[in-house]
Amino acid sequence: MDRSEYDVRNPFVGTDGYQCFGCDPNNGIGLRLTFHRAGEVVTTTWSPRGDLEGYPGVVHGGIQATLADEVGSWFIYAVIGTAGVTKDLAITYESTARVDDGPFRIVAKSAERSAKHAVVEVELFNDAGVRVAVASVTYALFSEAVARKRLLFPGADAFVPGAS
Repeated sequence: MDRSEYDVRNPFVGTDGYQCFGCDPNNGIGLRLTFHRAGEVVTTTWSPRGDLEGYPGVVHGGIQATLADEVGSWFIYAVIGTAGVTKDLAITYESTARVDDGPFRIVAKSAERSAKHAVVEVELFNDAGVRVAVASVTYALFSEAVARKRLLFPGADAFVPGAS
């Protein structure tokens, strides 16, 4: 298997207490995101729903920020190979994200990284390819041992389909 490009496996499914708003496929009110890794980039595609509007027909800005944070977190899992927590999120809304302009493509890539922190740049594009928002998300990173103990991190290979 090519470990540089794959659909990222969600190893949390079936874990007691797991009900993430962003990525749990069984959360009825959630975003139910799935992820794809291609090299050093993690992407997701999301189809908006009317119940997540701010103004009529417009995706709520908080939902856009949640999308950025969620795909950024999965970048930490799939590319960096550990877990972390969001320390800072700054988002710029560049164009109106209309519900009818979906599905949206959300792209995460590394902006900078150290042993203890990572800054991930996340872009949100509508179906026409117009960038509607860009975010810079800073994560405090944990060693794999600490991530396993505190955040139930199952190990980097758990996100790779078919890996042992």
